[in-house]
Amino acid sequence: MKIIKVDVQNPQQAIDGWGTSLCWWANAAGGWTMTGDSGKEVREELMELFFAEKGLDLNIVRYNIGGGDNPDEKQHMFHFRGMPCFRPVPDSAFDPEADWRQLWVLTRAHEMRKGDLITEAFVNSPPWWMTKSLCSAGNEKGSEENLDRSRYGDFIAYCADVMAYLEHDLGVEIDYFDPMNEPASDYWEKGERQEGNKVNPGDSQSLLLRVAYGKLKQRKMDIDITGADETNPRLALNGFRMLCEDVKETMLTKINYHHYQMDNEALMELKRITYPNGYEKPRYKLWMDEVCYGDGDDDFALAENLIFAIDRDLNTAHANAWVIWQAMDTMSENILNRSHWGLVEGMYQDKNKNELAGVLDIGAMGFDRGEYVITTQYYVMGHYSKYIKQGYRILENDGQEFYCVSAVSPDQNTVVVVLYNDQNRDQTVVLDLAGFISKKAMRLVSDNEKKWSVNNLTDHFTHIELGAKSITTLRFYR
Repeated sequence: MKIIKVDVQNPQQAIDGWGTSLCWWANAAGGWTMTGDSGKEVREELMELFFAEKGLDLNIVRYNIGGGDNPDEKQHMFHFRGMPCFRPVPDSAFDPEADWRQLWVLTRAHEMRKGDLITEAFVNSPPWWMTKSLCSAGNEKGSEENLDRSRYGDFIAYCADVMAYLEHDLGVEIDYFDPMNEPASDYWEKGERQEGNKVNPGDSQSLLLRVAYGKLKQRKMDIDITGADETNPRLALNGFRMLCEDVKETMLTKINYHHYQMDNEALMELKRITYPNGYEKPRYKLWMDEVCYGDGDDDFALAENLIFAIDRDLNTAHANAWVIWQAMDTMSENILNRSHWGLVEGMYQDKNKNELAGVLDIGAMGFDRGEYVITTQYYVMGHYSKYIKQGYRILENDGQEFYCVSAVSPDQNTVVVVLYNDQNRDQTVVLDLAGFISKKAMRLVSDNEKKWSVNNLTDHFTHIELGAKSITTLRFYR
């Protein structure tokens, strides 16, 4: 029997919430007006799965300002990865309907969250017609930048136009803006399958962030600058260190990193940068705002990667938010690659207009466009996002062997503890909540068979049986 101590008396970082990027899935699902099994539009069903309290209860979205695709190029992005541009060709008028599918998801999430939605705008590539290669996938060589510095002002002005439209015309407040995504990586090349843009660490990234800061101030847009959304914690750490001091000291308010590589040392250093004066007075916000897992069968062997990442991000890096990359991914590609990316898998292609002709027989799959399945990762995500809510603060604990994540509500009346038993046998733990006396408690359990199985505890609140290969969330109330 293991005793796990949870330090309720000394709350750590505050949680901004849980969320998802909207590209690429919203560029598909935002147009799914067909009727689902519930009798509602399929896109409404998906919004409830992701943003409603009975679903994942997400409260963060990352809206992608698309670069569009060069009409003179051979189509090289699947339609859902080719994010529309509001000015599709040079000197064209601003087209407010260009990105209507992603915008539908954004505005619907805004309506559903009723005031607590945090929205970040980010960019994978400038408009294709601004780039050196005339392609939003990258330069001829991935090691070379695709936007000339002389066009930084034009690029940011375009982004400001988009954000002004979102705020003034659609009523969606933009909280953060990042003009680059995984900019230090070398895999953004012309003709590839998704948008990307190299921006070298140091002077180039500093200048782009400086131009963004200045342009937003000039236009009196109250939007905070964040960056630089690097591919992994080490690149994020190195990129931050190379930024010019004026950018770090006066312009940057939040550090974003992606978690596509485990590096506890880099995570701990990001924590030290974020909280030099303790958790009450952070220097920056810190978000883990992109990761996905998909190589493997749809079971706990795959889903536990999400558990491991959340544990590191909240307990080691002390991140304020955790954002999945694809709330939904394309079922056809998953079938093709024998993988399970995304919390939900949806059929993006129409079997009568097969985008994968010659590669995969969509008709043989037995799914119609707009059908979807919910994965094990979805249910695992809910153990955290449904119960560790915006404003809760993470608590230190010594339950590392159970990947324990614990938190307390702002009013100190609710404590949440999430535990994962990765063994093939049942285990028992006793929770020491440091004087927190619970009058009632709830337990939520998921494993390869059960999904969000709920029961109320009537006694022995802190004497917890953990099933083999299962995740358990406990909510204690005073």
